[in-house]
Amino acid sequence: MGGGAIPSEHRVRCLPPLTKSGGDAQLRLEIDGKPVGVKVCISHLNAQLVAEIPDRALDLLEVAAVVYGADAAISRGGTADQQMGKQWHRHFEVEVPVRDFVFWGSEEVVSALEEMLMFLSGDRFVFRFVAKEDGEAERSLFFKFDEGSAWQATRVLMFSGGLDSFAGALEEIAEQGERVALVSHFSASKIAPVQRNLHKALAAKFGENSCRHIPVQVQMVGRSLKEGTHRARSFLFAALGAVTAKAFGLHRVSFYENGVVSLNLSPVGNVVGTRATRTTHPQTLSRFSDFLSRVFASETRIDNPFFWRTKKEVVETVARLDMSEQIAQTRSCADVHNQTKQHIHCGRCSQCIDRRFAVLAAGLERFDPEEAYRVALMDDARMDVRDREIALSYLRSAQAYEHITPSELERALPAVISAVAHLAQPMQTALEMITRLLKRHGTGVSDVMRATLKAKYVGDFPDGSLPRLYGEAQRSDVLPRVPVLPRHVSEPPKLMIMEVNEQRRHVLIDDRIIFERNATAELLIVLADKWLEGAGQGMMPLDYPFLTATLLAKALSLEGDEAVRRRINRAKLELKNKMASSGRDAQEADAIIENVPWQGYRLTPDRITVRKVRAD
Repeated sequence: MGGGAIPSEHRVRCLPPLTKSGGDAQLRLEIDGKPVGVKVCISHLNAQLVAEIPDRALDLLEVAAVVYGADAAISRGGTADQQMGKQWHRHFEVEVPVRDFVFWGSEEVVSALEEMLMFLSGDRFVFRFVAKEDGEAERSLFFKFDEGSAWQATRVLMFSGGLDSFAGALEEIAEQGERVALVSHFSASKIAPVQRNLHKALAAKFGENSCRHIPVQVQMVGRSLKEGTHRARSFLFAALGAVTAKAFGLHRVSFYENGVVSLNLSPVGNVVGTRATRTTHPQTLSRFSDFLSRVFASETRIDNPFFWRTKKEVVETVARLDMSEQIAQTRSCADVHNQTKQHIHCGRCSQCIDRRFAVLAAGLERFDPEEAYRVALMDDARMDVRDREIALSYLRSAQAYEHITPSELERALPAVISAVAHLAQPMQTALEMITRLLKRHGTGVSDVMRATLKAKYVGDFPDGSLPRLYGEAQRSDVLPRVPVLPRHVSEPPKLMIMEVNEQRRHVLIDDRIIFERNATAELLIVLADKWLEGAGQGMMPLDYPFLTATLLAKALSLEGDEAVRRRINRAKLELKNKMASSGRDAQEADAIIENVPWQGYRLTPDRITVRKVRAD
């Protein structure tokens, strides 16, 4: 796992599930002695099909749900983890009762499972399987049936509601004449109707028998969710898809995702290794296929038919098959929590940036309204330093890819070799094909940027907008015309570091500005706790929670909102004075505490990073 950090250790036990009539199970876990619940429900399958699923496939569902629950219930430390990712890697000792103990007790099976999860998540899972006390227990705990349905799928694919999975479903139905089972996982209520509406659009165009939607709900119960990266979630997705395929007598499940994303070549240079997703990485899919083939005792294939396509080419697939009007109905944004009816895409995350560049490159922007993005790709300012770095790094990588050669790619990104070995092609051929894929992606992005700057002078764009940032980076030689290796990135401006010692009621900012046992110290400590709460849950910084005036008043023993406002104003004045006396710009103090009407107060997440220290 690299580095010298010792993974945090956690014990996980699987308890008998709680069930309700109609197939609605809550898998109960005990993690480090505390109860954790995972709700699992698969809808719209035929009861007879489920009755024929082998015991070990039902075991697989429970094992995957246990892994998902453990992954989600234990924080990796978030951005509050200041000790070189000390909490990022975790060690889980997992005990799971199974129906087919002979199979799961095999050393070969356990080893394959543990190695697969290590690559996927960066965590160490150590499994101990025990025989279920009631091996003949109810087999349909996790299913809600459609009685009497005789529909039969010929293909199964994972259907997220994103552009790539929609294009994949469309191509399977329209060009290949398949009857497609659309297996959708959802945990957010905002995504479920998107998936349903896209299914209805496909059924309306190609007939009701062309596809069926099979929604799967897997959700942490209560306040069990502590970690938002969900690195192990794709194992659960693969298991759900494979069990569904098995119910239909099929042996193949497809994840549709463009190859640039699948390669796991993070566009943001300061996102380290395992922090970037590996859901459809070729090695992940190869390991899934190998392990699931063991489970089902027959060849089971988990693949990505869009691996050799760019995002632009995915968008063009939708247009070619005459469903461009549905582009606007798909969702790509990572920030589901903050979606609104007006702004269904944040415009800040790498997924939104990638989507918008692809739509523009394909000339289909009329089907993807700009007003659906909270931050417009070209015309809006990016105020958060991380947002700026995400956007610039995306462009930086694209520019490098536009001219890169296979040998340069291999030297710059040796991790590509881990993909090449799993592509069923000779190594040099696969490397050349990946290079051409990245070149097409880079040219598409760069062409959009060049056309934008040709149509409008860069100085006419707002400060902080992507064209202005791009122009400034070019002038400072951050984005030179000669391709550079994608790993060479500029560091974002230094954040102010706030060290909080709760025992001494002491706050230290940048090793020079001190508040101790006074009203400002108490205010900053309360706000710092809220900052750490958001960071510990793996939230994006701009989504860190606020403290309402009412809650802040209660925490500080103040009487009402007006008293809170006075305390905030006095604290800002004291911060200004101490900034000035320490040789800093006093105006920096205004940016430390953020106030947003109707939401409350917080430490400004793109200006402050918080550390907790102990008393000497």
